[in-house]
Amino acid sequence: MIPDSPSAETTIQERQPLRVCVLGATGLVGRAMVRLLEERQFPVAELVPLASAKPRTDHLTFRGESIPVRPVRAEEFAGADLVLSSAGGDRSREWLPVAVEAGAVCIDNTSAFRMDPEVPLIVPEVNGDLLDSISFGQGRIIANPNCSTIQLVVALEPLRRAFGLERVLVSTYQSISGAGRGAVERFTQTTRELLEGGARAADAPPAFDVLPLIGDTEEGGPTTEERKMLEETPKILREPVPMDVTCVRVPVFTGHAEAVSVQTKFPVRWQEALQVLSKAPGIQVHPGTIPPTPAQVAGDGLVHVGRVRPSQALEHGLQFWVVADNLLKGAAWNAVQIAEQLVASQRCSPVGA
Repeated sequence: MIPDSPSAETTIQERQPLRVCVLGATGLVGRAMVRLLEERQFPVAELVPLASAKPRTDHLTFRGESIPVRPVRAEEFAGADLVLSSAGGDRSREWLPVAVEAGAVCIDNTSAFRMDPEVPLIVPEVNGDLLDSISFGQGRIIANPNCSTIQLVVALEPLRRAFGLERVLVSTYQSISGAGRGAVERFTQTTRELLEGGARAADAPPAFDVLPLIGDTEEGGPTTEERKMLEETPKILREPVPMDVTCVRVPVFTGHAEAVSVQTKFPVRWQEALQVLSKAPGIQVHPGTIPPTPAQVAGDGLVHVGRVRPSQALEHGLQFWVVADNLLKGAAWNAVQIAEQLVASQRCSPVGA
């Protein structure tokens, strides 16, 4: 299930069609972006799938048409209205300024620009109002947060508004697909080899194992994945939030899960929190004793919350479980959702109009 985007007064399909470039179109997230553009009937006049600068032989199917994937070059961004990027931070830093110079609005799924104070870091259900000042033709970069950050802040924001946040403690359980298509292929091969009695390679992905280390780390400090959540969360919530985060890679193909404990500023009963979460946009609450799991929510664009209960250690404390499809709400859907909100509220014509 992909929920309706917030606030559209007229349908997306009625809007002026756009020239849309997808940078990193052959990756897991890039392909999901292309699929969502078609499923959502996004107003695409021309789709330009882009990948690495080497000669390409790949094709993507869009609206029944086989479209060749082009090598990324500056001229491809000429006349582009929208660029969706998920090609890695180095590629984004290299090419998005070129697209901005051409007048395109760029929605970047990498970490390249997230903490730039001039770049809005957007989760539509939380801080989508920051998009109100952005129109097509301006030449702007909008950052998509880290996948684990997105599902966390969707669940935190309604609690912050209702009860305030004193501190947040999070442990993540992140799927293999969060590391990219190559990691999924290596995980599949490693699992097969281990089942056949093979030995585990030193650098093997965590098949039949968990790895509490995602990204680089320094002794006594957070990993890069943990640092992303620590820095991005207060930027999106627009207030400082003391946090502890541990990020763990688990042997699951798709879907990230998080065990969250929060201490609120004001007293809260878990039943009240459940009610607040149930009314919040983008969330599906599981109030019974059976919690959501990554396998259950694969292909779903909502953030799923279950096991809401009082904390045994924190004053004014709550514990809950958060699960989302990391390729959808954690990446491709959040980006397309941003694009839909921009289209629904645009106040000027596209670049090519």
